[in-house]
Amino acid sequence: MMGLKNKLSEMRCLIFIKMIPDMINEYWKFAGETARCNMSKNSDKLLTEILMLTHALEKGLSIKEKKRGFGISKMERLCTYIILYVDKYGYNNQLDVPISVLHVMIDFHESCNVSDKILVTIKSKINELLTKTDKGLKDFCKAGYIEKTSKEMLELKEATFEVLCNQRFSFRHFSDKPVAIDDLLRALDIARKSPSACNRQAYRVHVFEKEKKNRMLLIQGGANSFYQEVDKAILITGNLNRYYTTETHLPYVDASLFGMSLIYALTTNGIASIPLTMGRARSVIKACYKQMEIPKNEVPVLLIAIGYFPQKAQLSMSHRNNINSFTTLH
Repeated sequence: MMGLKNKLSEMRCLIFIKMIPDMINEYWKFAGETARCNMSKNSDKLLTEILMLTHALEKGLSIKEKKRGFGISKMERLCTYIILYVDKYGYNNQLDVPISVLHVMIDFHESCNVSDKILVTIKSKINELLTKTDKGLKDFCKAGYIEKTSKEMLELKEATFEVLCNQRFSFRHFSDKPVAIDDLLRALDIARKSPSACNRQAYRVHVFEKEKKNRMLLIQGGANSFYQEVDKAILITGNLNRYYTTETHLPYVDASLFGMSLIYALTTNGIASIPLTMGRARSVIKACYKQMEIPKNEVPVLLIAIGYFPQKAQLSMSHRNNINSFTTLH
Protein backbone atom coordinates (compact mmCIF):
# COMPACT_ATOMS: atom_id res chain seq x y z
CA MET A 1 0.00 0.00 0.00
CA MET A 2 1.35 3.46 -0.93
CA GLY A 3 2.33 5.58 2.07
CA LEU A 4 1.12 9.15 2.63
CA LYS A 5 4.51 10.64 1.69
CA ASN A 6 4.51 8.84 -1.65
CA LYS A 7 0.90 9.84 -2.31
CA LEU A 8 1.71 13.49 -1.63
CA SER A 9 4.78 13.33 -3.88
CA GLU A 10 2.52 12.42 -6.81
CA MET A 11 0.01 15.25 -6.33
CA ARG A 12 0.04 17.77 -9.18
CA CYS A 13 -0.57 20.85 -6.99
CA LEU A 14 2.29 19.97 -4.62
CA ILE A 15 4.65 19.22 -7.52
CA PHE A 16 3.77 22.63 -8.98
CA ILE A 17 4.43 24.41 -5.67
CA LYS A 18 7.78 22.62 -5.38
CA MET A 19 8.74 23.86 -8.86
CA ILE A 20 7.79 27.53 -8.29
CA PRO A 21 11.21 28.73 -6.94
CA ASP A 22 13.03 27.24 -9.94
CA MET A 23 10.47 28.67 -12.38
CA ILE A 24 10.68 32.16 -10.86
CA ASN A 25 14.49 32.09 -10.92
CA GLU A 26 14.60 30.83 -14.51
CA TYR A 27 12.03 33.24 -15.93
CA TRP A 28 13.46 36.23 -14.04
CA LYS A 29 16.91 35.41 -15.40
CA PHE A 30 15.58 34.97 -18.93
CA ALA A 31 13.56 38.20 -18.77
CA GLY A 32 16.73 40.11 -17.92
CA GLU A 33 19.02 38.40 -20.41
CA THR A 34 16.64 38.05 -23.37
CA ALA A 35 17.47 40.08 -26.47
CA ARG A 36 14.43 42.33 -25.99
CA CYS A 37 15.50 43.62 -22.53
CA ASN A 38 17.66 46.78 -22.86
CA MET A 39 18.54 45.80 -26.43
CA SER A 40 19.92 49.24 -27.30
CA LYS A 41 22.31 49.09 -24.33
CA ASN A 42 23.90 45.70 -25.01
CA SER A 43 26.09 44.93 -28.03
CA ASP A 44 25.20 41.23 -28.21
CA LYS A 45 21.47 41.90 -27.98
CA LEU A 46 21.63 44.61 -30.63
CA LEU A 47 23.61 42.24 -32.86
CA THR A 48 20.83 39.66 -32.38
CA GLU A 49 18.27 42.08 -33.84
CA ILE A 50 20.64 42.79 -36.75
CA LEU A 51 21.06 39.07 -37.45
CA MET A 52 17.30 38.43 -37.28
CA LEU A 53 16.61 41.15 -39.85
CA THR A 54 19.47 39.87 -42.01
CA HIS A 55 17.97 36.37 -41.96
CA ALA A 56 14.53 37.71 -42.90
CA LEU A 57 15.97 39.49 -45.96
CA GLU A 58 18.17 36.56 -46.97
CA LYS A 59 15.16 34.27 -46.69
CA GLY A 60 13.18 36.59 -48.95
CA LEU A 61 15.94 36.50 -51.56
CA SER A 62 15.68 32.69 -51.72
CA ILE A 63 11.94 32.72 -52.48
CA LYS A 64 11.19 31.75 -56.09
CA GLU A 65 8.59 34.45 -56.79
CA LYS A 66 10.12 37.60 -55.31
CA LYS A 67 7.78 40.56 -54.98
CA ARG A 68 8.93 43.81 -56.54
CA GLY A 69 9.96 46.20 -53.75
CA PHE A 70 9.89 43.55 -51.00
CA GLY A 71 11.77 44.06 -47.73
CA ILE A 72 12.46 47.80 -48.01
CA SER A 73 11.12 48.60 -44.52
CA LYS A 74 13.28 45.82 -43.05
CA MET A 75 16.27 47.16 -44.98
CA GLU A 76 15.71 50.57 -43.41
CA ARG A 77 15.57 49.12 -39.89
CA LEU A 78 18.63 46.97 -40.53
CA CYS A 79 20.62 49.95 -41.78
CA THR A 80 19.59 51.98 -38.71
CA TYR A 81 20.67 49.22 -36.31
CA ILE A 82 24.00 48.67 -38.09
CA ILE A 83 24.88 52.37 -37.86
CA LEU A 84 23.76 52.46 -34.21
CA TYR A 85 25.94 49.44 -33.46
CA VAL A 86 29.04 50.92 -35.12
CA ASP A 87 28.53 54.29 -33.42
CA LYS A 88 28.27 52.68 -29.97
CA TYR A 89 30.59 49.67 -30.15
CA GLY A 90 32.77 50.07 -33.23
CA TYR A 91 32.91 47.77 -36.23
CA ASN A 92 32.43 44.02 -35.74
CA ASN A 93 33.21 41.43 -38.43
CA GLN A 94 29.78 39.90 -37.80
CA LEU A 95 28.38 42.98 -39.55
CA ASP A 96 30.00 41.87 -42.82
CA VAL A 97 27.09 39.64 -43.83
CA PRO A 98 24.31 42.11 -42.88
CA ILE A 99 26.00 44.85 -44.92
CA SER A 100 26.57 42.47 -47.82
CA VAL A 101 22.89 41.44 -47.74
CA LEU A 102 21.87 45.11 -47.88
CA HIS A 103 23.98 45.57 -51.01
CA VAL A 104 22.49 42.44 -52.61
CA MET A 105 19.01 43.77 -51.82
CA ILE A 106 19.84 47.18 -53.29
CA ASP A 107 21.20 45.55 -56.46
CA PHE A 108 18.06 43.41 -56.75
CA HIS A 109 15.71 46.39 -56.44
CA GLU A 110 17.78 48.47 -58.87
CA SER A 111 17.64 45.61 -61.39
CA CYS A 112 13.84 45.71 -61.04
CA ASN A 113 13.86 49.49 -61.61
CA VAL A 114 12.41 50.11 -58.15
CA SER A 115 12.62 53.82 -57.36
CA ASP A 116 12.48 54.57 -53.64
CA LYS A 117 14.10 57.35 -51.62
CA ILE A 118 14.73 54.93 -48.77
CA LEU A 119 16.95 52.78 -51.02
CA VAL A 120 18.99 55.84 -52.01
CA THR A 121 19.40 56.81 -48.35
CA ILE A 122 20.43 53.29 -47.30
CA LYS A 123 22.99 53.06 -50.09
CA SER A 124 24.45 56.44 -49.15
CA LYS A 125 24.65 55.62 -45.43
CA ILE A 126 26.28 52.23 -45.98
CA ASN A 127 28.84 53.64 -48.41
CA GLU A 128 29.64 56.37 -45.88
CA LEU A 129 30.06 53.71 -43.19
CA LEU A 130 32.43 51.70 -45.39
CA THR A 131 34.68 54.72 -45.96
CA LYS A 132 34.92 55.20 -42.19
CA THR A 133 35.92 51.57 -41.64
CA ASP A 134 38.36 51.41 -44.56
CA LYS A 135 36.45 48.44 -45.98
CA GLY A 136 35.24 47.93 -49.52
CA LEU A 137 32.66 45.51 -50.87
CA LYS A 138 35.47 43.23 -52.03
CA ASP A 139 36.34 42.64 -48.35
CA PHE A 140 32.95 41.12 -47.56
CA CYS A 141 31.97 37.48 -47.76
CA LYS A 142 29.22 36.68 -50.22
CA ALA A 143 25.67 36.84 -48.92
CA GLY A 144 22.15 36.49 -50.22
CA TYR A 145 21.42 33.27 -52.06
CA ILE A 146 23.20 30.43 -53.82
CA GLU A 147 21.88 28.10 -56.52
CA LYS A 148 22.00 24.33 -56.10
CA THR A 149 20.83 21.52 -58.38
CA SER A 150 19.27 18.20 -57.42
CA LYS A 151 22.32 16.45 -58.91
CA GLU A 152 24.63 18.29 -56.51
CA MET A 153 22.44 17.53 -53.50
CA LEU A 154 21.99 13.85 -54.37
CA GLU A 155 25.78 13.45 -54.39
CA LEU A 156 25.60 13.90 -50.60
CA LYS A 157 24.24 10.35 -50.36
CA GLU A 158 27.84 9.14 -50.67
CA ALA A 159 29.52 12.07 -48.90
CA THR A 160 31.61 12.02 -45.74
CA PHE A 161 29.95 13.44 -42.63
CA GLU A 162 32.09 16.60 -42.85
CA VAL A 163 30.97 17.24 -46.43
CA LEU A 164 27.35 16.46 -45.52
CA CYS A 165 27.40 19.03 -42.69
CA ASN A 166 29.01 21.72 -44.84
CA GLN A 167 26.86 21.15 -47.93
CA ARG A 168 23.41 20.66 -46.36
CA PHE A 169 21.08 23.61 -46.93
CA SER A 170 17.54 24.44 -45.88
CA PHE A 171 15.18 24.28 -48.88
CA ARG A 172 12.12 26.43 -49.53
CA HIS A 173 11.53 24.86 -52.96
CA PHE A 174 10.65 21.22 -53.53
CA SER A 175 9.92 18.79 -56.34
CA ASP A 176 6.24 18.02 -56.98
CA LYS A 177 6.98 14.30 -56.65
CA PRO A 178 5.51 12.89 -53.39
CA VAL A 179 8.05 11.60 -50.86
CA ALA A 180 7.88 7.81 -50.68
CA ILE A 181 7.00 6.57 -47.20
CA ASP A 182 9.81 3.99 -47.43
CA ASP A 183 12.37 6.79 -47.92
CA LEU A 184 10.98 8.68 -44.92
CA LEU A 185 10.92 5.56 -42.73
CA ARG A 186 14.53 4.82 -43.69
CA ALA A 187 15.55 8.28 -42.49
CA LEU A 188 13.59 7.85 -39.25
CA ASP A 189 15.29 4.51 -38.69
CA ILE A 190 18.70 6.20 -38.95
CA ALA A 191 17.66 9.05 -36.62
CA ARG A 192 16.42 6.73 -33.86
CA LYS A 193 20.05 6.16 -32.84
CA SER A 194 20.17 9.77 -31.60
CA PRO A 195 21.27 10.12 -27.96
CA SER A 196 18.63 10.93 -25.36
CA ALA A 197 18.70 11.43 -21.59
CA CYS A 198 19.11 8.00 -19.97
CA ASN A 199 18.06 6.49 -23.31
CA ARG A 200 14.44 7.38 -22.54
CA GLN A 201 13.77 8.06 -26.23
CA ALA A 202 10.96 10.46 -25.35
CA TYR A 203 10.75 12.09 -28.78
CA ARG A 204 7.55 11.52 -30.72
CA VAL A 205 7.03 12.00 -34.47
CA HIS A 206 3.84 13.16 -36.21
CA VAL A 207 3.82 13.11 -40.02
CA PHE A 208 1.24 15.24 -41.83
CA GLU A 209 0.43 15.32 -45.53
CA LYS A 210 -2.08 16.89 -47.90
CA GLU A 211 -4.62 19.17 -46.16
CA LYS A 212 -3.34 18.39 -42.65
CA LYS A 213 0.16 19.32 -43.81
CA ASN A 214 -1.10 22.69 -45.03
CA ARG A 215 -2.95 23.30 -41.79
CA MET A 216 0.09 22.46 -39.66
CA LEU A 217 2.39 24.73 -41.67
CA LEU A 218 -0.10 27.61 -41.60
CA ILE A 219 -0.46 27.28 -37.83
CA GLN A 220 3.31 27.50 -37.41
CA GLY A 221 3.45 30.44 -39.81
CA GLY A 222 7.05 30.27 -41.01
CA ALA A 223 6.35 28.74 -44.42
CA ASN A 224 3.47 30.90 -45.64
CA SER A 225 5.24 31.78 -48.89
CA PHE A 226 6.03 28.17 -49.87
CA TYR A 227 3.86 25.77 -47.83
CA GLN A 228 2.04 24.55 -50.95
CA GLU A 229 5.32 23.24 -52.39
CA VAL A 230 5.99 21.16 -49.26
CA ASP A 231 5.05 17.49 -49.56
CA LYS A 232 4.95 16.51 -45.88
CA ALA A 233 5.36 18.20 -42.50
CA ILE A 234 7.01 16.36 -39.61
CA LEU A 235 6.27 17.58 -36.08
CA ILE A 236 8.71 16.36 -33.43
CA THR A 237 7.45 16.52 -29.86
CA GLY A 238 8.74 15.53 -26.43
CA ASN A 239 6.75 13.16 -24.20
CA LEU A 240 6.57 14.93 -20.81
CA ASN A 241 5.62 11.67 -19.09
CA ARG A 242 9.27 10.61 -19.41
CA TYR A 243 10.75 13.47 -17.34
CA TYR A 244 11.01 14.66 -13.73
CA THR A 245 10.56 18.07 -12.08
CA THR A 246 14.19 19.22 -12.56
CA GLU A 247 14.17 18.23 -16.24
CA THR A 248 11.84 20.80 -17.81
CA HIS A 249 14.32 21.52 -20.63
CA LEU A 250 15.21 17.93 -21.47
CA PRO A 251 12.20 17.27 -23.75
CA TYR A 252 13.50 20.08 -25.99
CA VAL A 253 17.08 18.78 -25.86
CA ASP A 254 16.18 15.19 -26.69
CA ALA A 255 13.70 16.12 -29.43
CA SER A 256 16.17 18.59 -30.98
CA LEU A 257 18.99 16.03 -31.04
CA PHE A 258 16.62 13.65 -32.79
CA GLY A 259 15.53 16.42 -35.16
CA MET A 260 19.08 17.23 -36.27
CA SER A 261 19.84 13.55 -36.80
CA LEU A 262 16.66 13.25 -38.86
CA ILE A 263 17.57 16.26 -41.03
CA TYR A 264 20.95 14.72 -41.89
CA ALA A 265 19.30 11.32 -42.47
CA LEU A 266 16.72 12.89 -44.78
CA THR A 267 19.51 14.55 -46.79
CA THR A 268 21.38 11.27 -47.25
CA ASN A 269 18.13 9.69 -48.44
CA GLY A 270 17.60 12.33 -51.13
CA ILE A 271 15.01 14.38 -49.24
CA ALA A 272 15.19 18.17 -48.90
CA SER A 273 14.09 19.78 -45.65
CA ILE A 274 13.82 22.96 -43.64
CA PRO A 275 13.43 23.13 -39.84
CA LEU A 276 10.74 25.50 -38.55
CA THR A 277 10.74 26.57 -34.91
CA MET A 278 7.89 25.76 -32.55
CA GLY A 279 9.08 28.46 -30.16
CA ARG A 280 5.89 30.37 -30.89
CA ALA A 281 3.20 32.29 -29.00
CA ARG A 282 0.91 30.36 -26.67
CA SER A 283 -2.01 30.79 -29.10
CA VAL A 284 -0.03 28.96 -31.81
CA ILE A 285 0.81 26.05 -29.53
CA LYS A 286 -2.80 25.89 -28.35
CA ALA A 287 -4.00 25.72 -31.96
CA CYS A 288 -1.47 22.97 -32.62
CA TYR A 289 -2.90 20.82 -29.82
CA LYS A 290 -6.51 21.46 -30.80
CA GLN A 291 -6.39 21.33 -34.60
CA MET A 292 -3.66 18.72 -35.08
CA GLU A 293 -4.80 16.42 -32.24
CA ILE A 294 -1.45 16.37 -30.44
CA PRO A 295 -1.68 14.49 -27.10
CA LYS A 296 -1.63 16.81 -24.06
CA ASN A 297 1.38 15.00 -22.55
CA GLU A 298 3.54 16.01 -25.54
CA VAL A 299 5.22 19.38 -26.09
CA PRO A 300 5.81 20.57 -29.70
CA VAL A 301 9.53 21.17 -30.26
CA LEU A 302 10.37 21.27 -33.96
CA LEU A 303 8.53 21.21 -37.29
CA ILE A 304 10.36 19.97 -40.40
CA ALA A 305 8.97 20.62 -43.88
CA ILE A 306 10.15 18.07 -46.46
CA GLY A 307 10.02 17.19 -50.14
CA TYR A 308 12.32 15.78 -52.79
CA PHE A 309 15.04 18.05 -54.16
CA PRO A 310 13.88 20.24 -57.08
CA GLN A 311 15.89 20.37 -60.31
CA LYS A 312 17.27 23.76 -59.27
CA ALA A 313 16.71 26.02 -56.27
CA GLN A 314 17.87 29.32 -54.80
CA LEU A 315 18.97 28.84 -51.19
CA SER A 316 19.92 31.23 -48.41
CA MET A 317 23.70 31.26 -48.05
CA SER A 318 23.42 31.63 -44.26
CA HIS A 319 27.08 32.34 -43.52
CA ARG A 320 28.43 30.71 -40.34
CA ASN A 321 30.78 32.43 -37.90
CA ASN A 322 34.33 31.27 -37.24
CA ILE A 323 34.60 28.79 -34.35
CA ASN A 324 36.66 31.34 -32.40
CA SER A 325 33.55 33.50 -32.07
CA PHE A 326 31.75 30.93 -29.90
CA THR A 327 34.45 28.73 -28.36
CA THR A 328 36.18 29.25 -25.00
CA LEU A 329 39.02 26.92 -24.08
CA HIS A 330 39.19 26.73 -20.26
